[in-house]
Amino acid sequence: MTLTKTRKAPASTVTVDYRIVDGWHVFTSDQVKGLYVAHEDCRTAYDAVAPTIEALLSENEKVEVKVQPGTTVDRFLAYLKTRVLNLPLRPGRRDFVVTAAHK
Repeated sequence: MTLTKTRKAPASTVTVDYRIVDGWHVFTSDQVKGLYVAHEDCRTAYDAVAPTIEALLSENEKVEVKVQPGTTVDRFLAYLKTRVLNLPLRPGRRDFVVTAAHK
């Protein structure tokens, strides 16, 4: 039997800040130059974060990566509902996992 070694792609985490500005759902990050995703619909904005990080890292850093949210959009929206009901919504942080892309 022949065993083949597989290497996991190196992974990193990008922390993304979330806030609401004048009714717009805004995602930014100090770790990714130029990341600013905003939309009136939270789901639309959230879904745009990962591909935007991929594009910015490709353009700015010349690296091809795959980015996935640390949680699903449905879980994120559920979290927002509980936060809105219980406490004033403060800026939040969400993690997105960045892995090297295979060519």
